Formats: sequence, C-alpha cells, structure tokens
Amino acid sequence: MQLAIYLLPYLVLNAVCHGTEEARHSIAEEILCVLDAAASDNSGAAVGGQSEVCIQAVFTLLDNLGQWMDDFEQELALSQSFQSPASKKQASKSKGQGSISSTDQDQLLSQCKYVSELLTAIPKLTLARASFRCQAYARSLMYFESHVRGKSGAFNPAAERSGIFEDEDVSYLMETYSCLDEPDGLSGLACLRKSLSLQDQLLINKRAGNWAEVLTSCEQALQMEPCSIQRHSDVLNCLLNMCHLQAMVTHVDGLISRVPQNKKTWCMQGVQAAWRLGRWDLMDEYISGADHDGLLCSGSESNASFDMDVAKILQSMMKKDQFSVAEKIALSKQALIAPLAAAGMDSYVRAYPFIVKLHLLRELEDFQTLLVDDSFLVKKFHLGHLEFTKLMDNWEHRLRFTQPSLWAREPLLAFRRLVFGASSLGAHVGICWLQYAKLCRLAGHYETANRAILEAQASGAPNVHMEKAKLLWSTRRSDGAIAELQQTLLHMPEKVVGAAARSSITSLSLVPLNPQPAFCDTQASSENLDIAKTLLLYSRWIHYTGQKQKEDVITLYTRVRDLQPKWEKGFFYLAKYCDEVLVDARKRQEDNYELGPRLVPLTSTSISPSNTERRWWTYAPDVLLFYAKGLHRGHKNLFQALPRLLTLWFEFGSVYQRCGSSSNQELKKVHDKVMSIMRGCLKDLPTYQWLTVLPQLVSRICHQNEDTVKLVKRIITSVILQYPQQGLWIMAAVSKSAVASRREAAAAIIQEAKKGFNQGNNGSNLFVQFASLIDHLIRLCFHPGQSKARTINISTEFSALKRMMPLEIIMPIQQSLTVSLPTYDVNLTDPLTSVIFSASDLPTISGIADEAEILSSLQRPKKIVLLGSDGMEHPFLCKPKDDLRKDARMMEFTAMINRLLSKYPESRRRKLYIRTFAVIPLTEDCGMVEWVPHTRGLRHILQDIYIKCGKFDRQKTNPQIKRIYDQCHGKMPEDEMLKNKILPLFPPVFHKWFLTTFSEPAAWFRARVAYAHTTAVWSMVGHIVGLGDRHGENILFDSTTGDCVHVDFSCLFDKGLQLEKPELVPFRLTQNMIDGLGITGYEGIFLRVCEITLSVLRTHRETLMSVLETFIHDPLVEWTKSHKSSGVEVQNPHAQVPFFIIHLS
Repeated sequence: MQLAIYLLPYLVLNAVCHGTEEARHSIAEEILCVLDAAASDNSGAAVGGQSEVCIQAVFTLLDNLGQWMDDFEQELALSQSFQSPASKKQASKSKGQGSISSTDQDQLLSQCKYVSELLTAIPKLTLARASFRCQAYARSLMYFESHVRGKSGAFNPAAERSGIFEDEDVSYLMETYSCLDEPDGLSGLACLRKSLSLQDQLLINKRAGNWAEVLTSCEQALQMEPCSIQRHSDVLNCLLNMCHLQAMVTHVDGLISRVPQNKKTWCMQGVQAAWRLGRWDLMDEYISGADHDGLLCSGSESNASFDMDVAKILQSMMKKDQFSVAEKIALSKQALIAPLAAAGMDSYVRAYPFIVKLHLLRELEDFQTLLVDDSFLVKKFHLGHLEFTKLMDNWEHRLRFTQPSLWAREPLLAFRRLVFGASSLGAHVGICWLQYAKLCRLAGHYETANRAILEAQASGAPNVHMEKAKLLWSTRRSDGAIAELQQTLLHMPEKVVGAAARSSITSLSLVPLNPQPAFCDTQASSENLDIAKTLLLYSRWIHYTGQKQKEDVITLYTRVRDLQPKWEKGFFYLAKYCDEVLVDARKRQEDNYELGPRLVPLTSTSISPSNTERRWWTYAPDVLLFYAKGLHRGHKNLFQALPRLLTLWFEFGSVYQRCGSSSNQELKKVHDKVMSIMRGCLKDLPTYQWLTVLPQLVSRICHQNEDTVKLVKRIITSVILQYPQQGLWIMAAVSKSAVASRREAAAAIIQEAKKGFNQGNNGSNLFVQFASLIDHLIRLCFHPGQSKARTINISTEFSALKRMMPLEIIMPIQQSLTVSLPTYDVNLTDPLTSVIFSASDLPTISGIADEAEILSSLQRPKKIVLLGSDGMEHPFLCKPKDDLRKDARMMEFTAMINRLLSKYPESRRRKLYIRTFAVIPLTEDCGMVEWVPHTRGLRHILQDIYIKCGKFDRQKTNPQIKRIYDQCHGKMPEDEMLKNKILPLFPPVFHKWFLTTFSEPAAWFRARVAYAHTTAVWSMVGHIVGLGDRHGENILFDSTTGDCVHVDFSCLFDKGLQLEKPELVPFRLTQNMIDGLGITGYEGIFLRVCEITLSVLRTHRETLMSVLETFIHDPLVEWTKSHKSSGVEVQNPHAQVPFFIIHLS
C-alpha cells in the first residue's frame, strides 16, 4: 500500500504529460468521483477507515501535481527574466550547445498546460468540503479560502476585489476555524459580516468556552427547530462540556421516550455521561440501546463512538472477563489505526487526537493488568499498595507529556476519577477535579471550572480555596477572590499565620471575623508551604488592588518569607513590593523638590522630603538584600531580579557620588550597607547568574562611583575566569573601544583574568588565541577585495588565519552564548549547578572555508563559513562600517521579551516569541552576525512572485515607475500618486508565497499563523523602541516555519523621524504584509497578538527598562565623538528621551 501511494503521483504525472486526452479525462473523472463521494452529505457521518486513506491519497497526488506546476512556472519565469535581449540572441545562435531548444520548451509548456487543466477541472469548493468531511480542516481552509478569494477578494484596502463576503462563505470559514481550535482567527472572521447568525454566535461561544451562552443559543435554535435532532444533540454536547452530567442523563432519558426513532444517537451520547458518573446500570442500558439499529446523528458520532468503546471495556472489567477486555481494547485500537494512518500522512496535529485515544486505551490496559481476575468495583487499592503507587506515578508522568489542553486531558482525568473513586480515595478524586478546573480556567471555560471546583470540594481535595480564588480573579471578581483567601487564612492557626500578619489581614476585613478552631500544631507544620502560598497570593492581590496600607502589605510579605525562609518566590515578591515603595517615594520627593517634568533621572543631593517620611534611598539596602536573597535561593525570577538589582545599585551609586560623603552621614551609612550587600552578592551568587547580565555590567565599567567600578570589575573578572569563552566574545568590542577609559578598563579586566588563569595553569593560551583571532576577523571585515570580485580567497589573503586552525575557542553561535539555566534539584551549594556550558556540548572553531563571499550591498560585507568541531558549517556575516552594539543590545532586549512571553499565560498558549540570533561586535564599527538559515527578504520574495505573474521585469519596471514619478511630480500629492498610479501595478500577492512554499496544508496553516504571530510581536516591539528602516531587505521570512525575522537595528529610538523623508508609520503593515495574513487581513490573529504583546510589555516595563539602560550607558560611535577624551561615564542623548517616553507609556 505504502509503495503504491508513493508511486501514484509519478504514474499520474507521466500519464497526464504523455498520455492521451481520453486518459487525462478519465483521471480527472476518477478523482472527482472520489471527492464527490467524500463531500456528499448523503454519505453519513465523517469519513473513516480505508476510504479516508483513499481520499488522502488523492490529496497527496494533487499536492504533488501542484508542487510540480509551481516549480516549473517559477523556473521558467526566472529564466526568462534574467535573459536580456542580447543574451536571447546569443542563445538562439548556440542551439544544440546545452541550451533548451524551442521544440523542447514548447513540449514542456504543453505538459504544464495539461497538468494545469487537470487541477483546474477539480473545483476548490468540492476539495474543501471533502477535506472537511475527512477532518482535514487545514486543507479545507486552504481550498475554501482560495475559492472565496477568487470570488470575493480579501479584507485588504489594496485587494483587487471588493472584500464583501457572502454570509454562507463566512459561516463555513468560521466552522472550519472552530475545528482548527483557532479562536483568534474566529474573531477575525466575525468582523467580515455586519451581524452574526445564531450558528456563528454558537461557534464563537463554543471556542471561547462560554458554555452557558452556547446552551442559550442551542435553546433558541430548538425553539425555531423543535424537531431538529442535531439541535438536541448540540444541547447534550453542551451539558457534557459543562460537566452537568446528571442533567445530561435526565435529558437523554427524556429524548429516548419522546424521540424513540433516534434512540441509537441518544444512547451513544448518554454513554459519555454514564461512565463518567460511574452509573453502571445506566451505562449497561445505554450500551444496549446504542447497539440496536437506528438512525444516527452525524454530528454526534466522532467522539461518542470512542466513548462507547471505553464504556464496553469498563463493562467487561466489571464482569471480570479478561479475554473480553483484551479483545475490546484490540478492536478499539484497530478502529483507530486506519484514520491515524490517514491523518499521519497529513500532519501530526491532525493525528494527535487519535494518539490521545490510544493513550487512554494504554491506561485501561495497565489498570486491567493490576486487577487480574477481580472487578474494579470489588478490588480496593490503597496508597500503600506498591504496584498501585507505581501505576499512579506512571500515569502522572504520562499526563505531563500530553498537550496541556482541555480536550486532550479530560478523558484521562475522567477515567482516573473512576479508578480513585472505586477505591474510596476521595482526595485523589478531588485532585483530578482540581486539575480539570485549572485546565478549564486557563482555557476560559469559567462555568465548567466552577462546576469542577464544587466537585473537588465535595471530594475533600486539598487547597480548593486556591483554585476557587484564582477562578474568581480570572473572572474579574477581585473582591470575591481576596475574600476567599482571607476567609481561608483566618481559619488557619494563628501560630503559623502569625499575630502581626493576622492583624494586617483583619484590618479592613472583607469577611466577618468568625474564626474556626485552630488546627493542631503537627497539621499546621505539614501545611506550612500551603499556608505560605495562600498568604503570598493574598499579599500580591492586596498589593495589586491597593486595599491596605503599606505597613500591612510589608507585614504580610514578611510573614511569607518567615514561613518559608528557603523559598525564592517569597523574597522576590517582597523585594518587588519594597522596590515599588522606593520608586514611589523617590518620585514624590523629587516632585516636591523640583516642580515640573524631568527627562533625566534626578541625582541632586538637596532633596527635602517631609520630616516624617523616610528618604527614598534608605529603602535601597532592603530592596537589594531581598532581591539578592531570592537569587541565592533560586533563579526562576533571575531575568527580572538581577537586572533590576544592578539598575538600583548603579543609580544609587550615581546619587551618592554627586552628594559626596562629607555632606550627608546618613547617606554614607546607606552607601556602606549597599556596597556590603553587593560584595556579598559577588561572594554568594553563582557566577552563571552574573553571566546573564554581563553586557549590563560591561556598559558601566566607567561609572562615576569609584567603589562601584572596582566591584563591577571584580564581578566581570570572576565571570571571565569561570566562563572565559563566552566572556571574551562579549568583551571583544569594549576591548577595542575608541573611548580610552573604556578600552583601558577592559584591558585591566582581561589582564586580571589572565593572571588568574596563569596561577591556575589552565587555559592561558586561550587569551592569546582570542586576541589574534579578533584581529584577523577585524581585518577580514574591512578587507576591500577586488573591485568587481564576488569572493575572497581566505587561503591566500588570510593565510595566517588559516594556519591558526583548529582553535580552542567556541563557535560564537547563539546556543553557545545563551545561558541555559541549571535545575535546582541538587543542593544549591553544589558547584555542579554552575556548570551551564559544557566544552563537549559546545562546538569549537576547527577551520574556515577557503572562500568568503562578498555581498553586493554598499558596505560589501563578507559571508564566511566557520567549520565547527561538531562537523557542521556555521555561516557568519562580517559587517564593516557598522556599529553592531545596537544590534547586540537589541538581541538582549528581545531575548528578555521571549522569557516574559513564555511566562504570561495568553502568550505562552499561543507560543509567541521573537526569532533571535547571535550578534558579536568586534569593534565599534564592525562585527559578525550569525547567518539566519532558510530566510529570504520580503523584496526578493515579492519580486519573484511578480515576475511569475508577469507584473515585474528586471529591465523595464523600475524605469516605468520613474517615468510615472517624473510625470506626476508637482501635479498631484505623492501619497495620491502612490495610491492611484503605482500600487495598482503591484496588487497584493504575498499569500501565494505561503501556498507555494508550504504545499502541505497543515504546514501552510502553521506557517501562516506563525507569520501572523511573529509579525505582530515584532510590530509592537519595534514600535516601542522606535525601530525604523524596515524596508524589504531588513524583513526576512523563514521558508521552513513562516517566521518573520527582522535584521539591521541601526535605526532605533525614532531615528527614522530625523531622515530627509521622515518615517512616520510606527511599523510596516503594507498591502502585501496584510495579504499574507489571509482573507481576514489584520483582524483576528494579528490584532489579538498585538494586544497581548503590548500588555506583556506594559506589565513588565521595569524589567525591560533595566535591559534598555545599556543603550544609554554603552556609548555609540554616532554620538561619542565629543567625549572620546573623557574618562568618566556619559549618557546617550539619543536614547535618553525615548527611554523615558517608553517608561511613561
């Protein structure tokens, strides 16, 4: 079978290209016959079994034919485009000397025509409906969008067609998006019509998890169609998803008596509720009813049939029939194999639901092995049972590897509830309900989450109050969430909660003071961590809502720290709150002293706060100490805590330097405390933590405060001693700085580190190799090459560099320079936790390719290929006359954004991120950039598509545009000329790149979603930092994932506004960028991701500002010319104003 499926496209292509007209007609007829049978509504429920494999083979065949067509047309268009008139004449003279003859070319064109006719003969609408029936939803969307685009255009101001869509088409697209589990796309489609139909509202509410709204819509629909079997089935499905299982059973019983002709449908759906409830008598009754012949509602069959199999397996388990259990499991697996095989031909995403079902069958097998000859209703297990405990651990481990989605985990949790319930393990049943409640809450299914919490409470699950409070908070009932935690804390023993914390809780209490009897001490100590977690969550919410005084909040946070003195989280949130108190006090005191807005941080000494209020800088030691203690206990908040700790330290050092020690003894004492804490940080914090902020430390090596500078140099030296490979690459540019003070400071640090290596007699040769390699690479960057040469011969021009190889220096790729945080499963003092880079894992430079390519841009950068010890080739771009420190800082900024996006639930669920790459500044005006593989610029992609469409000619188009510009110049506004004269020549075509690059539909859909996500994230980040110069060669697209990748960050902080023609737009969203987002345009996915990204950036403003500060303090060539002789730190005026605008936004 596999061999036949593999050969089929080649055989059909041969028959189409070289066969008769009759053969081509027969092939088209047979394909249409298969698709029509699949698309027909009369064929019953969803297509399954061998017929699905057959249909999938047809889809694969069409994909291959389409790919052949695209490749041929692209090659033909590009070959014609590159031929000038002179070369065409030369080609005609050289017939028979390797060029394709006109006869051969005509033959190829006729073959292409035959294939095109075959593909055109198959309607896109038929393909879409057949795909939908086979549950190939991405394929259905691809075909149907193509059908709609040809008929109605797209939601794009520059689209060739109107963009007014028929309601029927929008409804079909919404149904498809609903099946693809893409709620953002669903909301975008809702914008394409003025009013939503009842079915549309039902789909949107289903996907959003608003099951109460869905039930209302279903009841409305039933009023209009009281005899509709599908509507009754929808109501039952709604009750199942709302966990109203008992109500569902009652409803099923009513339908069986009122509509007996559809008893089979009702019983199949009733089984789903019966086995989850453990109502075995009802389950037997429904199984018996479902096994009889009768009418079946197609919409209810997909999951109900599998639930029938599960119920029958459980029935056999109760009857102690081992043979029947094994047989039914085998039959159920067999029924899944054919659709799994067909789905696997399409994509893993489409196959995953079948894998989850196999997962559940495996757990049923495991449990049956444990039962042996007993019924699970009779045999009871306890937690001391070794085999049962092992099975529980195994199930928990397997659950962690499943997709953390509601639909995937619900059946698994339902089965486990049955197992634990049969053994009277109420707490474990409750934990399963809590896990389900959390999944519902994260998915936004709040009504179902509430129902699950009630069940967990009834089962006696621990810590139900936490999940209940989180649910209330998620539904914006903050008072109720706080009251829930407050009530719980007041019922806890005062000895554990603490008298001071209890007093803080009871002030302005939201609940009546009616404490329950205290727990015994042993119970209190065992629940210490749970109490700390509850108290911390309560403190954070009280802090967020501002319901208590500063002293009360600090008391609550302090008690969390006292309850769990080794808990990183307690210290981090205490530090964060005290930090906010400091910032607030500083702002208030500075505003009182100096009226009017300021654009630079105040470092004046003459601050006169009111006599009763502490000076803001007296908070600094506590804040630094709490951040430091948190970092000493873990690194979950490393990338938020350590950059902020350094920022506070450097700011305080500047204030102290300007004040002078003699004028303020209190300030001097605080300074001594701060320096003592920072020296303790150097001693106690693992070195890998300092490595994560090395660029921030390097940017401040010329700080005004001498004590601060000395300690910064010691920290940097310790990092280079521990991680010389990474440290030296980061130090490369500053060691060649044009600012003498920075260059000398860097030289002193490297010399000190070198001494440490000499004393240890380990790796001192590395420093010599590194200095030599940097010098050679700088020479290579600036090497002019021959005037018209496209390559440089490294063997002859840089023979000394070739002779150096192999080196002990690591390859400067991103994975080698990025810190991979160790786990904290081992003792914190264990030195093994600090080994975050292993020489055996990271490739070193073993050679360099003989030739370097010279690129054709103005600065003539070189593309070199370094050979790694891992046997891989690693290309880099060596750029001269460009300060890459901006690019390096920007990559650090985006890496921080990636970490924050991975923490925020909404962005984590959508897997939002920014594509980053290594940037290594070698001096202040040259450096290396890691080559991003599989990427191509937007300009080149569009140019190729326009050439293929006949819209662009390399010789004629640019002169034509210039003529239009010259003719219209002065006669009409430029924007009107662009809109009416030039843009119509180039209609939006970017969507075609996705269709040709990702011929497999599931890959096409993933790539388009990835494009929408990455473009939206970059648009918001670029807007925040004022990123300009976003022309078509600085925006790249990955041909393997669809990711948008931005390069060249020289135009930052709204520098584009200062150009001769100012760049006024905040980010690039041109007609083709919109076209790539699909027919909904920027509505839907793009818009929602923009909102989420801005929310994350705003929430973590302080953390991001700490990283952005390196732009201010790391001097750049474009503004430091007047400061080269200065020995102290100066600030970047270009970055400073946008910096504070960002801070205020």
